[in-house]
Amino acid sequence: MREFKVWIDVLTSKQATLFGFLAKELVSRGHEVLSTCRDYEHTVGALERTGFKPVVVGRYVAGSPYDKVLGDADRMFGLTVHVERFRPDVLVAYPNPPAARLAFGAGVKYVAVTDSPHAYIPSRLSLPLADVVIASSCIPEDGVKRYMVGDARLIRYEGVDEASWIVRSRPSEEYVRGMGLKPGEYVVVRPHEFHATYYRGVEVSFDLERLILEVLDRGMKVVFLPRYPEHEDLVKKVSTAGRRGLITIRGMYDGVSLTFHARAVISGGSTLAREAALLNTLGMTYYPGTIHVNECVKARGYPLFKVSSAEDALELIEKQGFTSKDLEETLTRVRRDFEDLIKVSVQVIEEVK
Repeated sequence: MREFKVWIDVLTSKQATLFGFLAKELVSRGHEVLSTCRDYEHTVGALERTGFKPVVVGRYVAGSPYDKVLGDADRMFGLTVHVERFRPDVLVAYPNPPAARLAFGAGVKYVAVTDSPHAYIPSRLSLPLADVVIASSCIPEDGVKRYMVGDARLIRYEGVDEASWIVRSRPSEEYVRGMGLKPGEYVVVRPHEFHATYYRGVEVSFDLERLILEVLDRGMKVVFLPRYPEHEDLVKKVSTAGRRGLITIRGMYDGVSLTFHARAVISGGSTLAREAALLNTLGMTYYPGTIHVNECVKARGYPLFKVSSAEDALELIEKQGFTSKDLEETLTRVRRDFEDLIKVSVQVIEEVK
């Protein structure tokens, strides 16, 4: 088997978790890996948790469209220095304009992974440059192919991204208790990415402050995972209101342990809610659009729900309650229901020409 030099570029903590495990698998098979990422919330920590010290290039830009374009240009310049030195055969990344453009210009094969074709701008700027696109079969084929050009291949797999790291992780009750939490007596809350391009023009009326205060008033704790500096204002409001029991995580954290032992998980995105549901924890997302992979998870009987208000979320928390779970049964079900994206990705990388 030919040995490859694989460049993995990461933009978010979700990508870092998945690609960290992918990098470990590639290294174990004799390939050389360069891991790069931008400085954005929990991304660096998520990669480090899987044993990789990433090269950090650029940061998340939360300004105007012009600011974002300039941020991408700066990041591409910074990446070029490291990529030219490494000389990769293959880039693996989610829709990622700076990395895709650099790979295309340098003649590096681009294997793209996507579960969010609704993110129009990064998809439009990246996927036309991909040699191979890997996407869940939950997503309609036309939803991905509309971005692809030429003789690029679409590889569809029977799974969702989160399943790959769930089956490689071991939730730790000790980790949760070390944070002063008890299984079933806390709720994980993650706000939406209102600075992201896919949220542009989307109206969200979900009252996070009310949700947090109501959960605390009902005797449960809240683990809050902020995305942006603006979310620190929410933390201050809750503290000013005299409530106790809000735990804010700003650095590295063990997401699988937190979601497995939680009473519920509520997110303005989808990844954390899907992760929870796959672990048989009540998962809720308040993203107002339709996410095909969410529908796929729900259709297979996992407890994933779409909510539009704090009242909806609180009602579900009360209704669902909490029961202890058998970890091995949970993981066996996930392995049975979903194909492993990491195995699929390794096979594609080793066959790329």
